[in-house]
Amino acid sequence: MIETLVEQAERLAAGGQREQARDGYARICQLAPHRARFWLRLAELQYDLERFADCLRTLEYALRLEPRNPASLLLASAALLETGGYEHAARLAEQVLNLEGGDRLAALLNQGTALLRLGRFAAALAAVDAALELDGDQPVAHATRGSALFGLGRYEEALTTFDRALALRPGHGVTLSNRAAVLRALRRPAEALADADAALAALPESPSALLNRAAALLDLERFEEALAALERLLTRQPNHAKALLNRALALLRLGRYPDALAAIQTLQAAGQPVVDLILTASEALLGQAQPVQALAWVDQGLTWHPDHPELLRGRIAILLAQERYGAALQAAEKLLAVAEPSRVAAHLAVAAAFNANGRFRDSLELLEALPSSAWNDWQFHAKRGEALAGLERFAAARESFAAADRLAARAFRASHHDGPFQTRPADSTPPPVTPERVRIDFEFRRLEHADWQDYENRISSIRQWTEACLARGEPSPLLPFRALFLPLSSELRLTIARREAERLAQAVAGLDGVAGAGPEPGGVESTRLKIGYVSADFREHPTAHLMRGLFRCHARDRFEIYGYALRGDDGSAYYRQIKEDCDRFVDLSTMGNAEAARRIRADGVHILVDLMTYTNYARPEIFALRPAPVQVNWLGFPGSSGADYLDYLLVDPVVLPPEQAVFCTEQPVWLPECYQVNDRWQEIAETGSRRGEHGLPERGFVFCCFNQMQKLEPIMFAVWMRVLDRVPGSVLWLYTESEEARARLRMTATAHGIAGERLIFAGRLPKARHLERHRLADLFLDTRLYNAHTTASDALWAGLPVLTCMGETFPARVAASLLQAVGLSELVTRSLEEYEALAVRLATEPTELVGLRAKLADNRLRMPLFDTERFARHLEQAYRSMWERHTQGLPPAPLWVAPLPGGA
Repeated sequence: MIETLVEQAERLAAGGQREQARDGYARICQLAPHRARFWLRLAELQYDLERFADCLRTLEYALRLEPRNPASLLLASAALLETGGYEHAARLAEQVLNLEGGDRLAALLNQGTALLRLGRFAAALAAVDAALELDGDQPVAHATRGSALFGLGRYEEALTTFDRALALRPGHGVTLSNRAAVLRALRRPAEALADADAALAALPESPSALLNRAAALLDLERFEEALAALERLLTRQPNHAKALLNRALALLRLGRYPDALAAIQTLQAAGQPVVDLILTASEALLGQAQPVQALAWVDQGLTWHPDHPELLRGRIAILLAQERYGAALQAAEKLLAVAEPSRVAAHLAVAAAFNANGRFRDSLELLEALPSSAWNDWQFHAKRGEALAGLERFAAARESFAAADRLAARAFRASHHDGPFQTRPADSTPPPVTPERVRIDFEFRRLEHADWQDYENRISSIRQWTEACLARGEPSPLLPFRALFLPLSSELRLTIARREAERLAQAVAGLDGVAGAGPEPGGVESTRLKIGYVSADFREHPTAHLMRGLFRCHARDRFEIYGYALRGDDGSAYYRQIKEDCDRFVDLSTMGNAEAARRIRADGVHILVDLMTYTNYARPEIFALRPAPVQVNWLGFPGSSGADYLDYLLVDPVVLPPEQAVFCTEQPVWLPECYQVNDRWQEIAETGSRRGEHGLPERGFVFCCFNQMQKLEPIMFAVWMRVLDRVPGSVLWLYTESEEARARLRMTATAHGIAGERLIFAGRLPKARHLERHRLADLFLDTRLYNAHTTASDALWAGLPVLTCMGETFPARVAASLLQAVGLSELVTRSLEEYEALAVRLATEPTELVGLRAKLADNRLRMPLFDTERFARHLEQAYRSMWERHTQGLPPAPLWVAPLPGGA
C-alpha cells in the first residue's frame, strides 16, 4: 500500500501538482513514520512550495531518524537560509562537508551564502572559492563570490566576478541588482542605474533592484526620482527598513529636514529600529561637509539609545572629522566600556580616537587583542600602522601599511591623503601611505591645536624625517602647503614642492586623450585672450572673498573669462556672483582629471591660472596634463609649485625680491603694487555691535589676530604675551573654534605670567559681520612665519591697522606688501624687538594710533590696495605679456608690469 501511495505522489509531483503530492507524502509519513526518506521527500516538496517553516519542522523528524543524513542536513541548511537562520545554516553545511556522500558543491554554496548574510565576508569568499574549484562555471558561486568581495571593499574584483556570473546566467535579476550596488561603490552611478533598471526588467517587483535604483538616483542627485522609486517600493513593503532609510536620505538631500526627522521620530515611536536611519542621515550630512548637522542627528539617536555602539562609533567619526579630539576620546572611552570584544569596527573607532590623541601604546594594545578576523580589515592594519608610526617604529608601521594597501589600496590611501569631506577623482591615484607622512600629519595636527610642547625638537624631527624621505627618492611626507607654516629653509620648501610636482607628473603620464595642439598662437590683437581660472574655492572661502570683484572688472573687449570650479555650488553669494561674472563657468567637480583637461583644451583657453596649486581640494593633476599653452601659479599658494608644467608665478617686489627668484621653478611676473587682489565692494555690516557682545571689555586696549590657528607658533605668541604684560588692562582677541586650542592657549598664557582670561576667542560669523567686528579692536597683530593674507586685507578694509614683522620668505612678507600698497609702510617692522616695541607704543601712546587709523581711512579707497579695477588692468597686462612671448615662440621669462599712472 505504501509503495502505491508513493507512486501516486510522485506522479502528481512530476505533473506539476506539488500541493497534492505534498498532501500525499503527508499521509505516507503518518502511515510510515519510521521511514526517514519519506519525511525528507515531504520536506523537499514543502521547500519547493516555499513553505520553509513547515519544511524545517518536517526535517526534524527526518533527522531524528537519520541524524547524519547529508541530504536532510543540506535541505535544512537551505531552508534556514530562507528563514534567516544563517548561523545554524552555516553549521549544518559544515556538517555536510564533514560527511561521506554529501553534495559537497551544494554544501559549500549554502555555507558561502550563510556566511555572506552573516557579514563574514572573508569566510564566505573562502567557501565559494572552494566551490569553484569543484565547478568553475557555477553561476551561483560567482554571484556569491562577487557579493563577498563587495563586502570586503574589493569593488573592482567584485565587478569582474559579477560579470562572470552574468556571462554564465545572462539577465539574472539578483546578480544585476548586486552589480548595481558595486557600481555605486565605484562611483559609477549612471551605470549602476542602468543595471538596476535591467534587474527590474527581469524582476519588476524586486525590492533590492528598486532600492538600488533609488540609491543610484540619489548618487546622480536626481532626488525627486529617487523619492518616487522609494515610494513605489514602500507601497508594496511599507516597513522596508532600507527604503525608509533612503526615503529619509532623499528628503534630506531635497532639504526637507523636518519631513525626514518626522519620519524617523514616527518610526522610533512605533518601536521600529531607527539607528541605521540616523547613521545614514548623519553619514550623508558628513559627506556633504555638514558635520554639525550630522552630529545633531547622532546625538538625537543617543538620547533614545545612550549606549548604542554604532551611534557612539558614528559620534567618534564625526568628532574626529571636526578635529575635536578630546571629545572624540571621551566618546571612545564610553564605547570601549559597552562594546563587546567581537565588535571589531567599534574597537577600530576607539583605536582611531586613541591615535588622534597620541595614545599610541593604548591603541596598539587594543588592536593586538582583537580577534583574528580583524586582520582581514584594512582599517585594522591602517590603525595599527598609525600607532606604530606614533611610537616611531617605522619599519613595523611600514609592514602594516603594506598589508592595508594589499587589502584595499584606494580606500586606505584616500583615508590618509584626502580630507573627510573630499572625493578624489577616479583617475587620481593617491600615493602610498608612509609612516613618516602619518607621524608628521599627527605632529602638524598638534600644532594646529596649539600644542607647542617641545616645539623645537618636534620641528627638528619633522625636518629630519622629510629630508630622509627625499634623500631616498620618495615623495615628501610633509605636504608643500604645510611646509609654509613651519620654520624651514627656502631650499627645503622648494625641494618638497619639486618632488610633489614630479610625483604628479608621473601619476598622469598614463592618461590618454589629453595631449594635443592648443590654441593657435595668433597675435594678441587678433582675438580676445581666453583666461581660465581654476579653483575649488569659488564659494564661501577666503580666495573668493578676495577675488569676487575681479571677474566683473576684466575688459571684455580683450579678454574672455572662464571659471572652472573644482567643487560644486555651495549656495553662497560668492559662488553665484563669480559664476554670473564669468563669460563661461564650468563645474569640473564630477569630472576626472583627464576629462577636465580635455574640456579646458576644447574651450581653447590661452592662459590657465591655478588659484590653488597645493591647497585643500586642489587638483594639480589637471595642470600636469598641460591643457593650456601658458599656465600660471597665483594667489592660493604663496610659493613656488616646483613644477615644470606651471610657467609663471604672479608676485610683487615685496613678497618676492628678485634675489629670491632662485627659489622658484616658474618665471616670476612682478605686478607693480601688490600681487594680492582685493574686492573693493565687500559689504561691512552696520548692526551697531558692541564689545560686550563679543566678550570684550568695554574699556582697555584690544589687540586682535583673526588668523587661522596653524599660523600661530610659540615664538610670536611669547612676543604677544610680553606686549600684554607691558600694556595693563589689554586683551588679545583670537580666532579659533577649537576647544582644545583655546584651553592650551590660555594655559600657555598663564605660563607666561598672563591671566588666561585676557585671551578672548572669536567664532565664525557671516563675512559682513566679521568685517564689522574688526572695528571693536584697536590693533591687528600679525603672525610671523605665515602672515595674515586675506585676514590682513579684511582688517585694513574694515579700518583696523595691521602690525607685521616682515620675514624672509613669500608667506612671511605678504602683510608688508599689503601695507605698502595701502600707504602704511610704517607698520612694517624688520625684527621681533621692533615689532614688540611698536605694539606697546601704539597701545600706550594713543595719538600715534589715531593718526594711523585716520591715514588708513583716507587711503583705503585712494591707494592701490583696494582698487580692484586698477589691479585688473595690471593683471591683464601681465597676461598679454605672457601671451606675447608665447606667440613669438619664446620660452617663459621674468616679466615686470609697469604701474599705470596715478598709483601710490
